Amino acid sequence: MLALLSKPTRPAVDWDRLSRRILDRSAQACWVVDRELVTVGVNPALCALLGYRAGELVGTHLLAYVAEESRSVLERQAAIRDLTPHRSYDVTLIRSDGMPLRVIFNDSWLDGDADSDDGPAPGFCIFVTDIARRFEEETQRALRVDQLADAVARMNRFLGQICQELKDPLSAILGATQMISSDVALPDPAGGGSAVGSAHLGAYAALCSDAGRQMMRTIENLSLWSRLQLNQVPLDLRSYELGGLLQDVLEELAPRARARDILIVNRIVATPVLGDLSALSTVLKHLVENAVRFSPSGSMVMLSAALADGRVTVRVQDNGMGIPEDLQPHLFRIDPHHAAPGADGEVGSGLGLLICKALVERMGGGIRVFSKAGGGTAVTVTLTRGVCAGL
Repeated sequence: MLALLSKPTRPAVDWDRLSRRILDRSAQACWVVDRELVTVGVNPALCALLGYRAGELVGTHLLAYVAEESRSVLERQAAIRDLTPHRSYDVTLIRSDGMPLRVIFNDSWLDGDADSDDGPAPGFCIFVTDIARRFEEETQRALRVDQLADAVARMNRFLGQICQELKDPLSAILGATQMISSDVALPDPAGGGSAVGSAHLGAYAALCSDAGRQMMRTIENLSLWSRLQLNQVPLDLRSYELGGLLQDVLEELAPRARARDILIVNRIVATPVLGDLSALSTVLKHLVENAVRFSPSGSMVMLSAALADGRVTVRVQDNGMGIPEDLQPHLFRIDPHHAAPGADGEVGSGLGLLICKALVERMGGGIRVFSKAGGGTAVTVTLTRGVCAGL
């Protein structure tokens, strides 16, 4: 026969005491509230999380530690507490130092059942999980996504403007060559074979040359800007005399200035600056060329420099149409839809100013624009003063 083995006698367990020990030693912050959301008990982990002592928390209302924007969430969850025994939701708490803290509330009935004979649950146990770091990471990630989307949108607009800048001179070249072909096909008034109108041919050739130079300048600027973004433009900082560099730039731009009857006055002489030869020449050329482009015929462009505290401030001042105040914040951004037309109606991409800013900053300087609609524009470039030759 099989003998029935009796079950071993087990000592009674004080479950309330055991639960309290587990709660006090848990690394998970815990908040116990009654049905009116008044704090009944907290554990050390919650005190450390919020920066309060247990005596400060017990007896106070839970909403006193909830941020204004999260109170409606907590009130809504409290309204449905008798419908579901467990809930999980995000709230923002306010620490003792006033700093907001993003957390997850895992909210459960403490014991009992709303439909049981014992009546509704006497209170609620809320486990609090700190998600501040995760929330910050998600916020930063969303910000980076928005910034990337904005950068892509601006880049697309910029590329569209560049395409237009290349398309316009190319259309001029194609139109000029078509007119040349038509003139070649015209009969010679003196009789004989075909004749080419030399006057017309010269004008067409000049048109092709100007358009070709414009296209080449755009391509060169685009190439330089691209290499600047990739940090592929090495700079060799040395001391250079600014007056001599400007003289070379002015000789190159003189034909265009004469064609538009613009006087360029250069008051910069014997001014040494620390910079890169190619970068300095590029910056000076862009600034003077812009001043000529946006100046009305018969006006004057003034170039000057000032020395102070080991720095040289170069100023290029024109008497052109100026820049509206609402467009000025976009001057050093890729925002071609904000570009203003020049005195001859041509619209640039603003790439020249972007290149100037990048080069000047890499030479340890800064660039600023002062302008008023209808009152002209002044661009200042500040660089480190160089050493005079012979010293």
